[in-house]
Amino acid sequence: MRKGIYLVGLLFFAQTVFAFQDSDLDGVEDSKDRCPNTPILELVDKYGCPIETQRSIKGRFYLRVGGGFVEDGGERRTFSLFSVAYSYKKVYASFSTRYYLGGNSSNPGSGDSYLFVGYSQFLTERLYLLPGLRIKIPTGAAQYSDGNFDYTPSVVLDYILDGFDLFGYLSYTFKGNGALEDTLSTSLGVGYDFTPKLYGSVSYDVSQSEVGAGNEYYLSFFSLYDISETLYTTVGYTVGLNSRATDHTLTFRIGIRF
Repeated sequence: MRKGIYLVGLLFFAQTVFAFQDSDLDGVEDSKDRCPNTPILELVDKYGCPIETQRSIKGRFYLRVGGGFVEDGGERRTFSLFSVAYSYKKVYASFSTRYYLGGNSSNPGSGDSYLFVGYSQFLTERLYLLPGLRIKIPTGAAQYSDGNFDYTPSVVLDYILDGFDLFGYLSYTFKGNGALEDTLSTSLGVGYDFTPKLYGSVSYDVSQSEVGAGNEYYLSFFSLYDISETLYTTVGYTVGLNSRATDHTLTFRIGIRF
């Protein structure tokens, strides 16, 4: 319940309903309020405590399923996606994997899996930092995996404005396969809250090629829509801008927060 809903009513009946005391105007009587002096308009539960505060103590899980396709040089592969994540205070961890349903010249089979751990923090009121480490786990079939672990430290820097955010991404992948080159990747982008439920972003991405000198250039689009407090969807689309880059990648996910 939002405290503002009760403000007018409580002031109107203050002189007649003496038995009801609600000092912080959250709709919960003082004798039952476990969190007195909660700020006005804070979302609280039946005990008068901020709901978001309770979630940060217990942590939050995210479950996502979806699919998509990769198209490159006339070859098209479709796949299904599954990921689970957990956030606790400033720590975020996720595990994701995919299963390829086949393509023009490939058979169905499992893809590699990824484990990510990051630590988020606000350096200032508007500047957000997320350093992390992603580990590629070689769970894929031979046609979709080189059978080696890869390690990718990364950092995201996000500057939040009114409705907008400007972000940058930097990562370096240490390849477990000696035949492949270690790769440096960077990204710069901008996002915007079109509505309280809809967020979208566009970014320009550059990655070193793992099979020789040269870079891959991409333009990426992303959107997130909150269907409800617990249910949301994401759509991502990336288009390659040069011959080294993968032509097209599209992903769609539906997620649950709990």
